[in-house]
Amino acid sequence: MQTKALVSILACAALLSGCVAAIGNSGYTMSRPKSSLPLLEQRATSAQRIVDLRQSQLDELRARSAAAAEIRAAEIALEEARLAQLDCQLEVQSVREGKKND
Repeated sequence: MQTKALVSILACAALLSGCVAAIGNSGYTMSRPKSSLPLLEQRATSAQRIVDLRQSQLDELRARSAAAAEIRAAEIALEEARLAQLDCQLEVQSVREGKKND
């Protein structure tokens, strides 16, 4: 059983370097057509709206002295929304820069 696990780990380790190289070669972004820019901008706007709503929710919880667990969960949700928003902004920026280069 241990031999099987060791072989599996070694196989995964061997494949990992290829995955890392592929990510490095692609710049870690998916190539989007320039025609997708309006939809990406709409997505970024929606992501901003979600961040705003999560922030309002967190502010409400703090104002009414909610339980620490509720506040912590709201803080985590807000940070996750911010990360998603950053991803959207990066995609928009990438497509815009691709437009300039053409």
